[in-house]
Amino acid sequence: MSSTNDEKDDLKTVEELKKAAENLDSLTHKLNDVAEMLENEAEEEIRREGLLNKVLAKKTFGIIGWGFFALVVISIVAQQLSMTILKMMVKTGEGFPGIVTYLISFLPLYLVAFPIMLLIIRELPKDTAVKNNIDIITLIKCFCMCITIMYIGNVIGTVMSTSIGGALGKTSNNNLAEIIMNTDMLSTMIFVVILGPIMEEIVFRKLLIDRTVQYGERNAMFLSALMFGLFHMNLFQFFYAFGIGLIFGYIYIKSRRVGYSIVFHMIINFLGSVVAVQVANNFGGDMVEKLQSGNTAVISQALSTGLILSIIYTIFMIVIFVVGLVFLIGSRKKVELDAGGTLFTRKEEKGIVYGNYGMAFFIAACLVMMVITTMAQLS
Repeated sequence: MSSTNDEKDDLKTVEELKKAAENLDSLTHKLNDVAEMLENEAEEEIRREGLLNKVLAKKTFGIIGWGFFALVVISIVAQQLSMTILKMMVKTGEGFPGIVTYLISFLPLYLVAFPIMLLIIRELPKDTAVKNNIDIITLIKCFCMCITIMYIGNVIGTVMSTSIGGALGKTSNNNLAEIIMNTDMLSTMIFVVILGPIMEEIVFRKLLIDRTVQYGERNAMFLSALMFGLFHMNLFQFFYAFGIGLIFGYIYIKSRRVGYSIVFHMIINFLGSVVAVQVANNFGGDMVEKLQSGNTAVISQALSTGLILSIIYTIFMIVIFVVGLVFLIGSRKKVELDAGGTLFTRKEEKGIVYGNYGMAFFIAACLVMMVITTMAQLS
């Protein structure tokens, strides 16, 4: 009898275990359904967040595009209006002094167009990353690379301008270089070496990168360089401005200190506008022929202090060029940006950054002005 009761108890236990297993299985299915639902909701939230980020990013780049489009158009209109009024007042058939050209270029740009651009982009969120210092070795490398890029870009721009002129049976003239050559050094120092770099770095590095770096450091660096190059609206300057703009952008992104790029910009403009003019003057005339004459007396007479310094400077710049080229080749794959990843794929980034009316109008305006400037420099 006891054995029979044990069997009944065992059967009852088995049934209870089966029922418990079925309940557990049912609960497991329900939990899986809940987990799947939560996962779907999470994916949907991520998708919605991604779409929202795309919309916000595209809107941001569009507003930036419109701001810089206004900067271009308003500055050009204001400059032309200033030039027309001045011609009516002066009534001279001769060209204006270089200082006047600088004033007509800078004052409308930074006193009229710049404040309007600032009003357009002022509401965009700014990056709040902490400032960092950059070690001296990295800065020296970056400076050497800037010098290399400056010369290579200048050659590319000159060759392209000359080729266009040759194809049309004309000569292409670098009007900016002529203005600098014919302007007193003090004016060039004030406008080209000091004011220009300060304003351009604030606009194209601090204001621009601070509002775009959250959507990718590479994007911000490239866009800053491209807009900087296009803004010059000059084929002679576009390529080297774009190239050094990449270095300036990298320095600013890594440090968040605009002072670094301002100093670099000042030095480069000083070398290109002040020192280069003095070197060209020292090598001008028949100086090269005298040095190649082989006549010791003629060479000794030609070797002035200025010429000797110019030769030393030229050799020094060649060395920096070669060193910078080595750094460029060795560092091209060592650029560390977007270490934490990016919000969008490379394909998405292109559409977000450039696939908006504001940026399209800015690029189109700059390209149109570049064509007009190139044609105007032909003679």
